[in-house]
Amino acid sequence: MFTDDPATGAGPIDRQPIGFDVAGRLEREIIRGDLAPGAKLVETELSARYGVSRSPLREALQIVEASGLVTRRPRYGVRVAELSVANLDDISICRVSLEATAAGLLASAPDHRAIAGALDLHVEHMRTAFAAGDFPGCFEANVRLTDHIHAALPNPVLQKLLGQLNKPALRYRYWAYLRAPETVRMLIGSNEQMTDAIRSGDGSRAETVTSGLVYDAWRQVRAALLEA
Repeated sequence: MFTDDPATGAGPIDRQPIGFDVAGRLEREIIRGDLAPGAKLVETELSARYGVSRSPLREALQIVEASGLVTRRPRYGVRVAELSVANLDDISICRVSLEATAAGLLASAPDHRAIAGALDLHVEHMRTAFAAGDFPGCFEANVRLTDHIHAALPNPVLQKLLGQLNKPALRYRYWAYLRAPETVRMLIGSNEQMTDAIRSGDGSRAETVTSGLVYDAWRQVRAALLEA
């Protein structure tokens, strides 16, 4: 939908359908645990929660279901997807190779130094937030770093594949940020190494560092889930 910008009163701007906006808010609450795993999502309650009618809410639920954050079954209803070791394994085994390929492509890009410079800022924000004990803020900085990597990719197919994996993966990453500070410390150092490899233009090293980063995070989060 296109309309005039209410802030300036001039020029048409692209407005997302309400369902997409609601889906984003719903995804955020699920990823951050405000809507707990297994929680039943009742349309009337969600309509009141987000101040929307049933039609855009149903559109939002379809979007979130496609991302793997909710499940729908007859007579069971729509519920927030459970966190499980099996699901973490399924997501992570795909992310190891795809994220490594993404880092290698960026290291080979003509503007790899500029990309690394932008990533440096996100890593620094992660480090600052971690030092202050602001683990949600550290998580947000890590999300921005990942989003920047994916957005800079020259391969739209890889972008799409990573986009499909990213949201369900974020739930496990946020869970770990709040419960496993040693994992967060590892992520900061590994992201710094990945950024250095991209800066140097060394695609092979960027892939190796990134696959190790994702694998180590997978292993540590898996262990924490098994202990929970």
